[in-house]
Amino acid sequence: MKRGGEDRARWQLERERHHILRERPPQPDRSTGIEPVIESVVKGMGLEKHFWEQALITEWETLVGPQVAKHARPGRLDRKILHIFVDHPAWLSDLSRYGQKQVLANLQKRFGEERIKGVRLQLDPDKR
Repeated sequence: MKRGGEDRARWQLERERHHILRERPPQPDRSTGIEPVIESVVKGMGLEKHFWEQALITEWETLVGPQVAKHARPGRLDRKILHIFVDHPAWLSDLSRYGQKQVLANLQKRFGEERIKGVRLQLDPDKR
């Protein structure tokens, strides 16, 4: 493990070698994690939509709960409205009355209100 004196000596050597005017070494910025870096790379590669969709699918059960996840799945995002496909009319009715606000709140908490403004529940077209 390095001690403070060794760190200062190394900094002095680096300052002289590279003609650095700053008296003290820069402090590392630990206020941000790796997420902003990943987001930047994903945006730069044009993969933001796919990355977000994969996160939604992967985290769906956690976001809506295991019971709802058995009967509902995320569909398309259209004008910041997420279409959620439900497999049975009874589940559609229950979710519309009792669960829609909570599902929206969970999605907005995870992905942000700027990405998802609302949800629209509908019968799953693949289950008909």
